[in-house]
Order: sequence, then structure tokens, then C-alpha cells
Amino acid sequence: MTTERWPTFGRDVPGAAWRPSAELLADSRLARFLRATGEPDLGSLQARAVGDPTWFWGSAVADLELDWQRPYREVMDLSAGPEWSRWWAGGAFNYAAAAVDPRAARDSDGAALTWEGEDGEVRRFTNAALKAEVDRAAGMLANEGVRAGDRVGILLPLLPETVIAVLALGRLGAIYTPIFSGYAAPAVASRLEDCGATMLITADGFLRRGGVVPLKPTVDAAVAAVPSVQRVLVVRRLGPRAEGSTGSLPWVDGRDRWWDEAMADPSVTPLTEPPETDPESPYLIIYTSGTTGRPKGAVHVHGGFPIKGAQDLAHGFDLRRGEV
Repeated sequence: MTTERWPTFGRDVPGAAWRPSAELLADSRLARFLRATGEPDLGSLQARAVGDPTWFWGSAVADLELDWQRPYREVMDLSAGPEWSRWWAGGAFNYAAAAVDPRAARDSDGAALTWEGEDGEVRRFTNAALKAEVDRAAGMLANEGVRAGDRVGILLPLLPETVIAVLALGRLGAIYTPIFSGYAAPAVASRLEDCGATMLITADGFLRRGGVVPLKPTVDAAVAAVPSVQRVLVVRRLGPRAEGSTGSLPWVDGRDRWWDEAMADPSVTPLTEPPETDPESPYLIIYTSGTTGRPKGAVHVHGGFPIKGAQDLAHGFDLRRGEV
């Protein structure tokens, strides 16, 4: 393979610190995908993808080796018109199961997640350990009343529980909406109210630039304005450090519960086998910033952004199995 088959990276940046070699390009996942499709060069692949997206996405999904609960019959069903297209017709795909289960079965002791806190705390999860946590969290959330189609707000800093909660909700068929942990109470409330959230998952606080940032007072003020939220699960990140000068954390009995205590409840049954999920089932509602008006929620589905994200990482970033 010669460099003529590929764009000249960095041509408009003469001082670029690094450019991929011809050998590296030839061994990339994108090059392998190109060879598998039989297209002579990248331009031809791009042109065919534009002209025949059904062919492109069918080929891309085959290259990604995604784990389908039930194989799809056709990539796109356009019978109702392109504006009402349905993807992966006849198939079943649960992103949370596809992201966790095959890895745990294939390489149980392999690294799945490493987290490092600002205070130096480190937590590591193998593939098997992450699956066990996600399965149990899905069972715990079901115990707490979450059902398929329910909307759950996630107001969390970057923690292992953030990943676990997102995957557990997907496993259940519930829908999550991420909320920036720096928002004030009115911004949090507007997003929870708009999507009709029944639960909020948050933390007692987090560290930022060496300082303690409490979350619970903001959460309490926001939830007080959203009657649909009946349950608040709190991840114990800071413990006594989150209590401040009062020596106690604001708490609403009957509504609030510690995440770790809910996870340890002996009545929890882990959800090891999630039900089949329609690829068009909503999984995420993510809100616009609201700088030009009221924030608007964009709905994403199991068979949408996760597959596009995987394709970006594989063919755009050349991410490979086992890499961190």
C-alpha cells in the first residue's frame, strides 16, 4: 500500500510533531476495513458510503463484530419514508449488554475500567468485576422501582459508579439524562422536569482543584421543584468531608438512599440476562446548553450513538481490542 492512497496528514501544518507512517496506515483498522470492502481507496469508500448508507453501515457493523441479541433483518427500513426510517429492523441490540457481556466471557480478568481520583485514590475493575457490578446495579435499580422507559437523571462527577449507573440503566431499558455537576439548582430542575425523571443519581460531593464541592444542597433544591422525582440515590464519594461545618449531610428520609447500601440490600437480584431490546429504544436524553433558549432534549437510541461511537473509535481513532 502506498501513501498515495491516503490523505497526506499534516500537509497544512508543516510543524506537526507527528504523522502516521505508510506502514502504520496500512495496518490501521480503517485500512483493513477498506480492504474488506474491496474499495480501491478512501475516496471511493467515502463516495460509496454517501451513495449507499445501507451498504456502508451493514459493512461497518460486521467489521465491529458487535454482539446482537437477535440479528437484524435489514439495516434500514424506509417503507414509511426517509424521515421515518427505522434502523436495524427485526433485530435486538442492548448497548449495555454488548459493551460488557462479551468482554467478561472472553477475557474475565482483563482490564475494563481504571479510575484515579484527584486525591490519589485508585479503583480498578476487571471485565468480570465490571459485569458483576453492572448486573447488580441493574437489579438494585429495579428494586428501587426503575422500569423500562423510565427517565433517570445522573448528576455525578467522573466516578466508577457513573459508568456502572449508565450501563445498568441501559441494561434495564431505562433512559438516562446526564446533568453537568456544576449546574445550579434551576438548571438541574429544568432538565429533570422536562424529561419527567422519576429518580436522580448523585453523589455527596466531589473534589475540584483540591477543594470540596458539595452536591447534595444543590440536588435538594432542584428536586424540591420536580414532583416526579421520587427517589434520590447518593454515591458516597467524600463521606465526612462533604458534611462541612454542619457536621451532617442534608437528607430527606424516605426519598434519599445511599448507593452502596442499596447495592448491599440482600433482596437485590442481579440482572444477568437483560431482555431483548429494540435498537430504536431510547437510551439517552441529552440536553442542549440553553444559551439560545430553553434547553432541548435530544433523544438517542441503543442502535444509534453507541454504534456510531464504536465506528468512530475503530476507524477514526484506530482503537483496538486490549488498548487502554
